[in-house]
Amino acid sequence: MTLQDIVKGKSYIIKNIATLDQALISKILALGMIPGECIELLHKAPLGDPMQIKAGSTYISIRRKDGECIQVDAI
Repeated sequence: MTLQDIVKGKSYIIKNIATLDQALISKILALGMIPGECIELLHKAPLGDPMQIKAGSTYISIRRKDGECIQVDAI
């Protein structure tokens, strides 16, 4: 399951960042979205892009394209 599949009201744990783009991996990690972090979906724009995620105590807006490489598991 990727970040695109999550639904509002449930909690998830980041499992992996699956991309070969090192710049994107660095950006995602710098935002605080590290494997093992608990996240939840707060808002999704009408067309699904961007989405607002709460990771720990940080609020992050992320593009749909970037979220496709973030694998998560439901808690």
